[in-house]
Amino acid sequence: MPTKERWIFTSMKADVDAIVLMNGTDPNLDNSFFYATGIPNGLFEGGIAIIQPRKTEVLSSELEELSSKSAGVRTTVFGSSDHRHTLLTRRLKGMRRIGVNSREITHANYLKIKKAAGSAKLVDVSTDLESARVIKQPDEISLIKKACRIGSSVAEMIPDLVSEGMTETEAAAELNHKMMRLGATGPAFVTAVAFGAKSAEPHYHPGARKLKRGQFALFDFGANYRRYVSDITRTFTCGPADKKQREMYDVVLRAQLAAIDAIHAGVQGKDVDLAARRIIDSSKFKGCFIHGTGHGIGVSVHDPGAISPARDMTLKEGMTLTVEPGAYINGFGGVRIEDDILVTKRGCQILTPCTKEFREI
Repeated sequence: MPTKERWIFTSMKADVDAIVLMNGTDPNLDNSFFYATGIPNGLFEGGIAIIQPRKTEVLSSELEELSSKSAGVRTTVFGSSDHRHTLLTRRLKGMRRIGVNSREITHANYLKIKKAAGSAKLVDVSTDLESARVIKQPDEISLIKKACRIGSSVAEMIPDLVSEGMTETEAAAELNHKMMRLGATGPAFVTAVAFGAKSAEPHYHPGARKLKRGQFALFDFGANYRRYVSDITRTFTCGPADKKQREMYDVVLRAQLAAIDAIHAGVQGKDVDLAARRIIDSSKFKGCFIHGTGHGIGVSVHDPGAISPARDMTLKEGMTLTVEPGAYINGFGGVRIEDDILVTKRGCQILTPCTKEFREI
């Protein structure tokens, strides 16, 4: 995958000679490092990417040398932290203004860049990087679509993979296994499987809870494919749903379809959110929709971009976002239906086209 320096600097408002992206130790890795370099493999703890308008160079330990060079990125290997400092100091010599990603860099690494930069001024370019990342390039869209196809295929399999008596962690393992069998690098995030009342926790991690007849079963998962991800949620019941469960599902589905129908280039994210929220809040589940309607996806599962009542954002052609309204009742359970979409000029393309009709396990 090609490096992104030309697109990044085309999107830049800040005046800088270069951007320096420096990783800490896992999990303090800068997603923009991998976005800018296009490197699909490797950890790159302590790695540095120096992004200039016409070139990108990575300073890497020997551990990641092959990962960087095999991606076609200009690479210089350092043997120690002192050697890395010397290399960075040489590269930044004579520069006046250097961009840093303040939202993802650790304070310790900021000080290291500041020391190497000498008299140059450090400028926060995190907003500029987000502006670049929010519009996906064709190579990125291709990878996201692949991740979405994997996730969609596994979502269709869920009624055959999961059964009464299975634990949440066992079900999550089944989904992860199937995604990797279909070509995923791994799961995009901790696969969330929530049974019964736990389905009312939007950011739940699976545990030893067993699926029982009559319960909701919510699956929020995604595939990572060469660092690009998908994010999909489907909700089922174990056996026949009762009246309240079915009503909740139908309301959330109508809300999601309304939001999808409202999407096109030029619309405000707030208006898309309102299209979904209006349906839920006009039902008996008013007040049960407790998060925004969507977020960006890309090299991270929460990439730049949002469909939210709390954020002004005009949707633009080339954005990839989730659409995921939900309703949650403490002690009873929750329903969320989530798809990934690509914003187009006149609407959107659904990238996760698996079944949304109500299904039982």
